Order: sequence, then structure tokens, then C-alpha cells
Amino acid sequence: MRPNMASTMSTGTTTVRASDGFLSSLMSRYQARIAMLKAWASHDASTYHNLLRTLADAGCSLDGKRVLDVGCGANAPMTLMLHSSGVHVTGVDGYIGYRWGLGIRPYRYARYRREVGTVKTVRKAIGEMVYDRHYYKELEQAVGFPLTENGLDLRVMRVEELQVPAATVDVIHSNATWEHVADIDAANREIARVLRPGGLAYIEIHLFPSLSGGHDLPWIVPGRIEVGGIVPWGHLRNPAWQPPVFLNRLRERDYRRSFEGVPGLEILDWKTEFTEAEELVTDQVLGELPAYTREELTKRSIIVVVRRAGGR
Repeated sequence: MRPNMASTMSTGTTTVRASDGFLSSLMSRYQARIAMLKAWASHDASTYHNLLRTLADAGCSLDGKRVLDVGCGANAPMTLMLHSSGVHVTGVDGYIGYRWGLGIRPYRYARYRREVGTVKTVRKAIGEMVYDRHYYKELEQAVGFPLTENGLDLRVMRVEELQVPAATVDVIHSNATWEHVADIDAANREIARVLRPGGLAYIEIHLFPSLSGGHDLPWIVPGRIEVGGIVPWGHLRNPAWQPPVFLNRLRERDYRRSFEGVPGLEILDWKTEFTEAEELVTDQVLGELPAYTREELTKRSIIVVVRRAGGR
């Protein structure tokens, strides 16, 4: 029976409309989506402030500096925040350059339709009208200043092949991108190549062995644990599991080995950003995953700060 039909069933004197349950479910999904977007906006704003604190601790000011936001994503939050604060920043991402924008921008839809078809274009338009405005409004409030996309510099390029001249960038930022890169050695070499001597890179990495590392949980916002119907650490426990997006499946030690192996890069800081799901690590889980430590299973993400040798 179609949920939007006005069919009814009678139970005594009470008539229950089937559409009522559908509308209630629709509203619940809408509210959950809005809550998730607001949580992401709060997280993205905190990442911005954490970046500024980290750079200040390293003696680096963004005044007059050139910044590259690598893997900036569809909403390009860090690029947008830095740009709106007056920083000279370029956001780059590999696949979605034409989807960037601060809210509804109909002129992008023609190109999007040619790329992915009418259905996905309509979904994108609905998403911008219904959801995106909540995200950007929350982001603006959380960061504490107006956001503008006027003059925003966004480009399409791969992390492993940055189309940027050597030694021209002062600061590189990247959030939740390295786990999606197939060749992290190449990506790290590119970081070393484009940074000026003394330049800094701030790279946040979402670790695959963590509970949310499979990118398949209903909530993957830091601090929001909602497993839903997903088996905890099912991406590690089930050999047939397939990720919803490309993941290189690397562990923290693999990233460390790669950064340490790139000539010219000096690790200034290597720290845990978030932990999660300690209460879900049972003896059964540990027994099924003997190759992983409790720390690996609960460490959600790390922050790596590196400097290009040759200057201060």
C-alpha cells in the first residue's frame, strides 16, 4: 500500500490514517538530518578554531600567507571560513568542484545535470533548498563572523597531483581526506613539494580501525555514536564488507611510516583528536579482532602537524 494514499483502518471508534505514520516518519528523518547538519557545522567551526590555535602555538600567523585547503569537500567549510576571515586560501578537491556553493545557486544545475543526470540534479536542488541553509546558518553562528563566497577560490585537482607550483604555499589544511587517498606516499610528497621552507601542514585523519572508520554508521559526527543496525566494527569483523566510499584501510602506523619517509618533512605534533565507543569494546569484539588493540578500535582520528624543512 502506498504510504501517501488516504487509506484508513478502523479500530473501534478510532480511525488511524496510514498517511499519519508516513508523515511522522518523514518529519523524524527531517529533524534527524537537520540535527546532524548542525552537529557537523559545530564540529567544522571548532576545527577552524583548533587550526588557528595550532598554528599560533607553532608561531605561525595567517596574515599575508597563502593557504591550501586540500580535500575541502562539497561544502568547503574550512575554505569558506578562512576566505570569509580575510585569508588568501584556495580549496581543492578531486571530484566535486561544481557542487560548491553557499546555499542555492541554480546556475550550477545545468552542468551538474550533464554530469550526473536529472534525478541527482533534482535531489541536489532539494537538498540545497531544504537542508543546506541550516548548515550554513549554524556554521556562521558557530564561527562568529559572516560567511561569503564572493571571490572564493575553489579548484578541482587530485591530492596526489597538486597543480600548484613548488614552494609557494605557507600553510596546508586537510580534514578527513587522507583516509580516502589511494597513494598517501604521493600525497605526502606533494605536501613537501608545494610547501615553502618552514611552511606547515595540519592534517586530520579519520582512522579506519575505529568504530566509525567504515563510514557506514548513521552518525559519524565526532561525539555522536549511533550504531543503528550496523554491527560494531563490522567493517573489520566481516571479510566480505565493502565500504560506501573509497577507503584505503590504512592504520595509524601506516600513516606515520609514510610521513617519516618523505624527505624534507618534519613531524611537529602527532596527537589523538577524538576517541569513541570505549563502552562497545567487549571481550567478544577483542576476541574476533586479535590483530587490533583496544586503543586502535577506540581512536577515531588523529591530527598530524608537519613542517617543511629549511626555514622557520
